[in-house]
Amino acid sequence: MLNCLIRFLAILILASVVTGCAKDQVFLNDPKAEYEAAKKLVNDGGYNMAANNLQNFSSNYPYSKYASSAELLRIFAAYKGHELVLSETLSEAFIARHPRHANVDYAIYMLAMSHYRQRGSVQNDPTHITSAIKAFQRLTSEFPQSRYAAAGKSYLASLFNSLAEHELSIGKFYFDEERYAAAANRFQYVIKKYQTTSAIEEALYLLASTYNKMDMHEDAHQTAMLLQHNYPNSSWSDKVRRFL
Repeated sequence: MLNCLIRFLAILILASVVTGCAKDQVFLNDPKAEYEAAKKLVNDGGYNMAANNLQNFSSNYPYSKYASSAELLRIFAAYKGHELVLSETLSEAFIARHPRHANVDYAIYMLAMSHYRQRGSVQNDPTHITSAIKAFQRLTSEFPQSRYAAAGKSYLASLFNSLAEHELSIGKFYFDEERYAAAANRFQYVIKKYQTTSAIEEALYLLASTYNKMDMHEDAHQTAMLLQHNYPNSSWSDKVRRFL
């Protein structure tokens, strides 16, 4: 009797394990179910787990009709999970593989945003700033009607200003080190390259100051006049009066 009971329990346990495995196997062979599960994870804030699951999804179902959607969702999940290098890499891979995809504009936007969020202060290496600019420019030029184009233009304005501020910070360093020729070159570069940024007003003032330090008083005077003429209401115009 005891042996029969043991055999019966063993059969029940085995049946339970087999049934559980069967359920898992059914799920694993259902790309739609896995994709929807990943979407739910993302909606619930489980970004890192979703990104990991979507990596497995891409390996298991490379030819599924959900494959490209899963790639885009993984980019978003990585980005929201603060895995910015991963979202950058995934975006680049998607763009390379699917250059004519209907949502390639989104991948370009996410590539730009991944670089944008990795940028440091204006004193640091501007590599991510320039990479973000390149991606946003591609987005706005190739996909001007994209739903992300307007945001791209807005980010471009702030990024160009960051580049200008970066150049100013280097110029200020040279100025403080009394390397006035090098400082003047940086300030001139800002004036020539970043005319639409807010940094140009300070660049003009600093260039006038630099010329004055170099005893180039006529150049300082001309630069001061240019600043006052173009930006009469700027606080830098008030400061530059001493060179007039």
